[in-house]
Amino acid sequence: MMKYLLLFICTISLQSCIYWGSDDEMMHGSRYTSITQTRQTFESTIERKSARLVSNAGKIYVKDQFLFINEKEEGFHIYNYQDSENPVAISFLKVPGATDLAIRGNTIFVHHYVDLLSIELNLNTNEILTMTRIPDVFPQLNSPDGYEAAYFDIPADQIIVGYQPKN
Repeated sequence: MMKYLLLFICTISLQSCIYWGSDDEMMHGSRYTSITQTRQTFESTIERKSARLVSNAGKIYVKDQFLFINEKEEGFHIYNYQDSENPVAISFLKVPGATDLAIRGNTIFVHHYVDLLSIELNLNTNEILTMTRIPDVFPQLNSPDGYEAAYFDIPADQIIVGYQPKN
C-alpha cells in the first residue's frame, strides 16, 4: 500500500514538469523583426542639440554644478544647476540607445547600443571637444520575446537599434 501511495505522489509531483502549451509557439520563432543601421550611419548619430523638455526621464547624474538627466534610449539633458532653485537647461546630448553614463574628470563615458563612447565636453562653451569610440563592447540587443541577436543573422556591418512586430 505504501508503494502505491509513493508512486501516486511521484506521479502527481512530476506532472508539473510536462509542457501543456502549443508546440507551434516554439516552431515559428520570434514575433519580431530587427531594425538595423549600418555602422557608418550608426556612428554618425551622436550630436549636441539645443535643450528640450524631458519626457521619459531615467537616471540622474551630478558633476560639479552640472546635472545630467537620461532621456531613456535617446540621450542626456544637460543642466547648469549652480542655482539649485532655478536650474538652467544647457543642451541635449543625443546618443540613441543610451541608458547609462559615468563621469570622470571632464570625460563622459556613455553606453551607445553596442559601443562604449568617451566624450569630452566643454560645458562652458557647450561643445564636444573629442569623442572616442570602442566598438562592440556590449552585446547586440535581444528581441522583446527573448531571442538573441544571433537568431536574426545580422551582417557584421549592421547594428540592431530596435525591433518591430511582424505583420
